[in-house]
Amino acid sequence: MRKTILTILLCGVIVLGITGCESSNTFDVGGVSDIEISNKEDVSLSIKDGTLKNTGVTLVLTNDSDELLRYDEVYEIEIKKDNEWHKINVELYFNEPLWGVKQNSKEEIELKWEHEYGKLAKGDYRIIKEVYFENEEEQKFYVSAEFTIK
Repeated sequence: MRKTILTILLCGVIVLGITGCESSNTFDVGGVSDIEISNKEDVSLSIKDGTLKNTGVTLVLTNDSDELLRYDEVYEIEIKKDNEWHKINVELYFNEPLWGVKQNSKEEIELKWEHEYGKLAKGDYRIIKEVYFENEEEQKFYVSAEFTIK
């Protein structure tokens, strides 16, 4: 009898361990995104090679202009469903420091989203950041980097 109970308990622990290791979205997919991504050629956002994980990434924000580019810690992740970008309904909290990317240079931005978005499941995503040139704060615009979790 003890062996049977022990075997059942052991099987239960194994099943819980296996299912607990799978990455899955714990967020609620919202409506279609209304964010318009800028097509400025002198500012871009990309994924640093070899840094993408389902829990975070290092971004490269490139400023090929002659002006100081400003950004803060705020970002959003959207998911592609039915060929459209959708918002992900999660609560996000950020500090408010302001950073800058000097003229004709690049800045690396490390993101760890596991606490807000969880481990991202397989799918197509994009990270969106709002930026602006130092003397044009009222003319903020969005840049994005698309990626796939396999």
